[in-house]
Formats: sequence, structure tokens, C-alpha cells
Amino acid sequence: MSSDKRNISVNDYEMNIDLYSILRDIWKYALVILLLAASMSLLSYVYVGRNYHKQYESTSTFIVSSKGSNNSVYSDLSATSEMATKFSEILNSSILQKKVAKEMDMDYFPGSASAEVVNETNLLVLKVQADSPEMAFRLNKAIMNNYSVVTDQLIGNVVLDVLQKPTVPSGPVNKFQPTALMKKTFFTTIVALCGLIAILSFLKDTVRKPKEVSRKLDAKLLQTLYHEKIYKTWKARIHRKKSPVLLTNPGTSFQYVEDMKKLARKVSSKMKEKNAKTLLVASVEENEGKSTVAANLALALAEESEKVLLIDADLRKPSQYKIFGLNQEEIQQFGEVLNGNEQIDNLVTDLPKSELLLIAGSMIYPNSTEMIASPIFQKIVEFFKTKLDYIIIDTPPMSQAADAEELVDLADASILVVRQHTALVKDINETISILNSAEGTMLGCVYNDVFHGVAQTARNYGYKYAYGSGYGYGNKYGYGNHGYGYGYGYGYGYGYGSRTKKGNEDKTQESKTERQVKKDHE
Repeated sequence: MSSDKRNISVNDYEMNIDLYSILRDIWKYALVILLLAASMSLLSYVYVGRNYHKQYESTSTFIVSSKGSNNSVYSDLSATSEMATKFSEILNSSILQKKVAKEMDMDYFPGSASAEVVNETNLLVLKVQADSPEMAFRLNKAIMNNYSVVTDQLIGNVVLDVLQKPTVPSGPVNKFQPTALMKKTFFTTIVALCGLIAILSFLKDTVRKPKEVSRKLDAKLLQTLYHEKIYKTWKARIHRKKSPVLLTNPGTSFQYVEDMKKLARKVSSKMKEKNAKTLLVASVEENEGKSTVAANLALALAEESEKVLLIDADLRKPSQYKIFGLNQEEIQQFGEVLNGNEQIDNLVTDLPKSELLLIAGSMIYPNSTEMIASPIFQKIVEFFKTKLDYIIIDTPPMSQAADAEELVDLADASILVVRQHTALVKDINETISILNSAEGTMLGCVYNDVFHGVAQTARNYGYKYAYGSGYGYGNKYGYGNHGYGYGYGYGYGYGYGSRTKKGNEDKTQESKTERQVKKDHE
């Protein structure tokens, strides 16, 4: 029984240790770490510099021999070793220091003195340190004049013969080395801060691995989406040229495309079971990839001959127009329509290389909560529910604005995007509770931007694929007092090829599908 408990605790411990999450947290605060390390380095320089006092050292040398000895080397070495210890005590004794101070007409002994043995010799070196070269020399000379008064009484069997008289110091013995000090402080601070962040990262209660979703969260896992590189080459990284993570981008990895299609099939199946048409895509924090997931989910559903509309309802930080690479002039500002400043004509934007329809904007609105709760927003959603198969709504983060909560009751279903090691488990479960309490159905979680290591990156697919598509659109909108007219036509083509190798056999498979749908709505 104890063995089972021990195994469970070890497994849980291993589950919580995620090197990637820890390194990501350290990288997140890399600039702060460097700035603090540089600051500590400068502070150490200032502090030590202000407390630095030059110390000068004057030395003199004695030959130590035993009285009555027959010049035995062994006896002289033993006497020297014993003399070094006793002589150091004598130098720091109050008796000798008072005699030296009295000779120099001073109230105290303004320095320090010590004795050291030259290795494997009978030579004893007297070292005297003081704040100035002159003071160090005078103290050493005064000790030479008075040491015999004390040593004759305490060490009568040892003879000290002066070999070298006191020397005048030419420079300080404690040289100030700011470069070495600053380097040491800089790297020590970096190591300390990285260690602190690593500990805090380890203790942070987040979702680190896909298997933790079912164990920690009160929702089902719909799909795991692995990390997709936005910089495909080092040259692109240097020039900050991001590659859009979209299904229509040929540079998007095969694995990401397939995982997103799996998610679309699951969402479509669940929504058809619930007879749902509007889907809320939410997240707890910002930068969890919610908008990218919403865009690709809408694209994947549109590829299945579904009529899909994507609405960017994040009026505080709109991003869909950026994700699809649209200029501000190419879209009608959704926020201005909600405020009543623009007509609703041509509100929907046709996206190139896709059958997806988009309602978006680029302007930021502080009063976004009131705008979303307006009757105009609800009428737009209700109108398109009767004309289209699915409406995907990209919402603001649940923890940062009340906008998303206004939209919860408006949607028929919702999904929650959870990025690896970002939001706290407590906050995620609170958000799940809010989504579950709404009139719509909470379908589950999408575990996003998961790092899976180098070995799994390739996924052993062995595929090479290419695809192309062509589309044509025509539409015209009118709404409200102006009436409404809507019509469109489109064509879509998609093809891919895959090649796998097994032994010396090569197989080539090619498939093409073409479909054309034309519908008119009056």
C-alpha cells in the first residue's frame, strides 16, 4: 500500500516538472533579469567603492634559531613554526601595542600586525598594515624596537636575528578591482533570479501537459494544438517577419492543419447534436491564442462546405484583420456600426483564398461592454443565424473585461482556449463555471500552443503535400430601414499529395475534390 502511494506521489511530482514551462517563464522575464543584474552590478561597484580604504603593508624578516642548539635544521624549523603562532599573539597583545603607541606619541595602535613563516625555512616575516605607507613603515619600525621586551619574557629559548629591516610600501596591497567585482555580481544576480523564477514557475498551478487537463479542469479536452512557429527561418526571425498561422497558409505545418480539422469535426458534430449555430471562442487571459484558434476553426468549418461567419467581438483589442492580413481600408469598422456612426451596408468582408465571411474592425473602444450589449449586435447575430450554418464569435479575455460575459447568453455553445502554462487552474475553472451557467452549452477546452519537443515535432508523417484553391464571390448587403439583400456564389478546389516510403517501395497517392455550391437567399 505504501509502495502504491509512493508511486503516485512520484508520478504527480514528475507531472509537475516541465522544463519547457520553466524556461519559458525565465525567457519571459529575460529583459528584467538582465536589467536587475546590471543594476546590482552598478550598486555593488558604488557600495564597495565608497567603503574602499587603501591598505599599505610594510614587511621585515627575522631568522629564528633556538638557544643552545647545535645549528640543527630540524630544531630551528620547529622553533620557527612555534614562534610564528606565539609571535602573532604577542603582536596583537595590548602590552606591545601600548609600548608602540607610546613611542609614536599616539593614543592607540593605528594598524594591524601578523607574522608568517616562509615555507620550509626558519625565516619569519613580520607584516604591518596601515592606512598610509609612512604609517605602516613607522609601526613596523616601532615594533622592531620594542618586541624584545615582550619576547624575552615569554619566549626565552628562541633567538630572533633581523635579516631584513622594515621596507616602505610602494602601493596598496588591497587593490580595487571593479571589473572583476561587477562581473561576479552580474552573473551571481542572474543565477539567483533565474533560480527564483524557476521555483515560482514550478509552484505555479497551471496546466502544463495535456494529461493534466482532465485531472485539473472541470471540462473535457476537445483537442490539443501543438506549438506552431511564427518565424519559419532565422532570417525571418531577425527581420521580425511573422508567418500567419492559418490553414490557408502553405507554410503551416501538416500536423497543425490536421489537428485543427479534427477540432472542427468535433465542434461541428457537437453543435449539430445541440442544434447550435453560434459558437463563442473564449479564453481566460490574453495571448492564449484564442483569436488564432477562432480564425482557423472558422476556416476549417468553411472548408467543409459550411457557410460560416467569423465575428471579431474583441473591441478592446481587435486582431482578426491582422491575422488575415487585411488593411484597415479593406474592412468596415464593426464598432462604428454598433455605435450607429456607419450604415450596415457592406459590413461583411469576403476573405481571399477562403469561403469564410468576416465581420471585424481595427478601432479600439473603451465602452465596448455597452456596445456588445446593444440591440444592434443581437439583431446582427440573430439575422445571420437564419442565413448561415455557423457563426464563430471571437471574444475578449474573460479575466479582463465583462464583454465576454455579455456574449455568453447570446451564444448557443462555447469553447475555452487554454494555453500551456499560462492561466491559473483556479481562474480557468471559474471561467468554465461561468460558461456552464449560461444558456448555451460549454463544449470543452482546446489545449493550445503546446510544446512537444524535438523528437515529436516531425511526427513521423513522411508526408509532402501541397494544395491550391480558387474562389469567387459576389455579395451585396442592405439592412434595417434600407432593406436587406444577400447573394453570393463561390467555387472551391483543394488537392493534396502524400508520399511515404517503406523499404525500397515508393507509393504515390493523389486525390482531388471539387465542389461548387450556389444558393440564393431572398
